[in-house]
Amino acid sequence: MNAEGAGPTQDSPSQPWYIWILLILFLAAAAWCTRYWLSSTFGLYEDDLTFIPSAIETDFNGVLSMISGYFSTLAEQGRPFMWSWVVLFGHLGWRLAGLQGMYLIAYGVWLINILLFLYLLWRAQRDFFFCAVGGLAFVVFSADTTQAFLFNAFGLQTAITFLLIALHLYIGAGKLRWLAYVPLILVMLTYETPFLLFIAAPLLSQANGKALKKQVLTNTLLVILIFFAIYFLRLAAGESRAASLGFPEMILTPLRHMAIGPLVGLGAYALRPYQVLNSFTPELGLAALLAVVVFGAGLAWAGRSGNRVSARLLPLRKGWWTDLPQRARREVRLLLAGSVMLVMAYPLTVILRPFAISGRATRVHLAAVVGAALILASLFALVFRALQKKTTKTLFFSFLALFFALNFAYGFVIQAGYQRAWQLQQAFWRDVTPLIQDVKDGMAVLVEPAAFQDVLAIGANTWNLPRVLPQMYHFPEDWKEPPRVFRLIDGWQNNIVRIPGYFTLDGSNVFISNRNYGDFPQKETMFISAAEDSLARRLDPLPLDGLVEVKPVGEEVLQSFATRPLYDLLMGGD
Repeated sequence: MNAEGAGPTQDSPSQPWYIWILLILFLAAAAWCTRYWLSSTFGLYEDDLTFIPSAIETDFNGVLSMISGYFSTLAEQGRPFMWSWVVLFGHLGWRLAGLQGMYLIAYGVWLINILLFLYLLWRAQRDFFFCAVGGLAFVVFSADTTQAFLFNAFGLQTAITFLLIALHLYIGAGKLRWLAYVPLILVMLTYETPFLLFIAAPLLSQANGKALKKQVLTNTLLVILIFFAIYFLRLAAGESRAASLGFPEMILTPLRHMAIGPLVGLGAYALRPYQVLNSFTPELGLAALLAVVVFGAGLAWAGRSGNRVSARLLPLRKGWWTDLPQRARREVRLLLAGSVMLVMAYPLTVILRPFAISGRATRVHLAAVVGAALILASLFALVFRALQKKTTKTLFFSFLALFFALNFAYGFVIQAGYQRAWQLQQAFWRDVTPLIQDVKDGMAVLVEPAAFQDVLAIGANTWNLPRVLPQMYHFPEDWKEPPRVFRLIDGWQNNIVRIPGYFTLDGSNVFISNRNYGDFPQKETMFISAAEDSLARRLDPLPLDGLVEVKPVGEEVLQSFATRPLYDLLMGGD
């Protein structure tokens, strides 16, 4: 066995440097195609609309002022780095190349994570096939579908970056291993769900026996201490989410997520191919076909480049472990490390649904990518070692090519959803703004549910709709509140009138966050109905608990207000 700190042995001499460059370019191209191929048609969605419009309007000093505000208090969910990355990268991307510049930076952040993970695989097991499979598994991971969602790309993927840096420092710093806990702390101050993956860090090292046990114990204690230190810091700063669960939910919810989440996270590798086949189109077929050819040729070449040591995996028998070659035993250990990481990706996802498979909510699986990709790399490498016949190896490579190709093709399903969601937002605002030209201070515009279409991949005109109009125009400074547009939900008629003369808006009748709850005068409220292929303003009284009058047409003022960058994005070209 290797001594602590010794590098792993190899099945064959290391690949020339240019072969690794080719692998990096291959993964970079696959990542761009599966998530960003259509990015020129993407827009801003959900949380983007809270932070990015103000970031693109201000100058760099304004961005620094915003960041200073995030660090002055931890009350905003205790994640100052998350908000800071969002406004900083949003601002820099806009200056670089407008909206597309933001997506270039988002891709860059994700690519850094891909490269850090690939390098981690190489340091853990210097086997080209192992690294190629693990890297590709990381790229096509689709339990989390939000890699190209700007808010998550800037604010959440950076937590994965800090985690991977911490893992690298841990397995390579020797006596300076404690440096790894600095970026680990930054994980907690960015987005906490990847934090507990670090418990598996000793399994990635070369330590064995007593040295490994000591590392596991010491590391686990330090991880727990850091977690509770930052948890209590958040409580002291008034962060409500830190104390959102009572007893026994604070124990049962993480355990439930640890049981369900890994099944969904890893199972998505099987679910996404089914979804591609179930919604097959010529475009998806072409993407899958090209990927089968490229992936098949690449993986077959990676598997045949060098003399691999074979391993007999089945049946399990006495002496099974000691009979395994050292490289196979290492892959079993890495399989265990990946399993631990996959389970530990979910205890801190307490406010999310572990079974989410579409939309923004799939960020619950954000941290699962590291463990899931490591599991596939180890598992497929072990299976490959067990294959002896040329025919079975050919079938194995064919299976891998099809498996990864269909997961790759699912990325185009996600992209089509992002594209459609932006089109729906643009179409809505182009239709609605001519109808609400007579807006007033603090008024509400209610839009019935039939006026909207939804997209699985990302929200379009949903809970953040009230934030949009105030960021499209410069309203008069003497207005106490800007006018807002609200999306009504099914059954809104049942309890929208609670105070005579007012509409009471909250989560029971409108699609909004609690910050936009309020009571609005009925005669100063506009109502927009769905018309055939368009929208129409309703002027007749609403048949609720009696007839309720709404705002009549008044003086048109909206077009006289100066517009802001979001207006150009929503009302500009297709």
